[in-house]
Amino acid sequence: MPWKSVLVALKARQAWKRIPPAQRKAILQAAQQSARKHGPTVAKTVRDQGPVVAKRFAEAVRQSRKRG
Repeated sequence: MPWKSVLVALKARQAWKRIPPAQRKAILQAAQQSARKHGPTVAKTVRDQGPVVAKRFAEAVRQSRKRG
């Protein structure tokens, strides 16, 4: 169902284009500040817990495939 992700991307782009340029710039600046502040913490968490989360996700996928 890759067409769903294309549809979501198209809708997101349409919504983004409706936002005035000054507000788009403000949104991007706020996102940059947030990424600078929280990025290292998120990266450390992913590094430490990534394998555990991946294992749980794989197990959930296996169980859902068994169900049908």
